[in-house]
Amino acid sequence: MLTLRLLLLVVVAAASVPAVMAHCPLCTAAVGSAAVAARYFGVDASVIGVMVGGFAVSTGLWLGLKLKKWYFVALAVAASFALTVIPVMALVPDDFYFPLLVSGEPGSVLQRVYWLNKLLVGSFAGGIGALAAYAAHIRIKAARGKVLFPFQGTALTFVSMLAVAGVVYLFTR
Repeated sequence: MLTLRLLLLVVVAAASVPAVMAHCPLCTAAVGSAAVAARYFGVDASVIGVMVGGFAVSTGLWLGLKLKKWYFVALAVAASFALTVIPVMALVPDDFYFPLLVSGEPGSVLQRVYWLNKLLVGSFAGGIGALAAYAAHIRIKAARGKVLFPFQGTALTFVSMLAVAGVVYLFTR
């Protein structure tokens, strides 16, 4: 009897929750398909990662800014990043080594060679690039009171992704 009441309570609670806009699996599948297709045509995994990270952060910003609170924006960006990048990492496995030979005994944290996933490194760089482009867009808009040209935010993000992709590609070769 108690189990039936608990089940009824859960069903009523779930039915009363308003619909929300969340990061959809379809978008993640599309990004994953694009990443696999780009990999098939010879695009480096780090460059794919830049675009995937930029997409994830932009999607998180789009959703989070509708919620109006800074902590919702941060949560939406982090969730969007995790829900996009982690599934795509399984589709594009590619690593590179990063020798961190600074000081200490061999095998210590600062005296070791690390293997890093190219897509993950590229995604972090692309996410930072997308955030920097958004910040530049907001600063320009605040300083001038309006945008400089139509689709300024999109253009800044595109230029940022190209620049970051070039740097990341040279770093992970």
